[in-house]
Amino acid sequence: MSLDLNHVIDDFNKSGLDKLIEKLDHVAYRVKRGERLTTMQAMMNLLPYREFKNFKIIKADAITTCIKLHETLPVIVISEGLSEDSIVEKYCQKYGSRVHHLAYLVKDIEKVVEIQKSRGVEFTSDQVIGSVSEGIKQIFTMPTETTNHIVEYIQRFGDFDGFFTPSNVENLMISTAKLGEA
Repeated sequence: MSLDLNHVIDDFNKSGLDKLIEKLDHVAYRVKRGERLTTMQAMMNLLPYREFKNFKIIKADAITTCIKLHETLPVIVISEGLSEDSIVEKYCQKYGSRVHHLAYLVKDIEKVVEIQKSRGVEFTSDQVIGSVSEGIKQIFTMPTETTNHIVEYIQRFGDFDGFFTPSNVENLMISTAKLGEA
């Protein structure tokens, strides 16, 4: 059985998603406990990335660091669990340290979610996480069957120039608990 990739592309374009999804925003890794700094060092030895932001995610017992190349996207996000019970550590025990998700900046996250749900795409949470007043909204898809990667859709509002809010990172991470990672 051969796959008709042209059909997939046509279906995607007919949905209108090609006009709503702008660009790759970030690549997120989940690494085993104690590997975050080593991973950052390895990345920073290869390219002129610099530490940008750090978030301690209390409810998920994890820490997330963002490293940035100049002022460009994509940012690299590296999360590690702080204990064996952390969602991140459980994920890494199951899959190893690896890319967890690719995040794409979108123009209208509610419309993207509506279209994707009509196309059969499932999400890790029932609602988009965040708000216009917070300046950011995000949501994870369920993992793909073949690579187990998740896609995140992200939209920023107004003059919000941050990368995440601590509550968004926490709620996104907790939304993956239904995948058996917690």
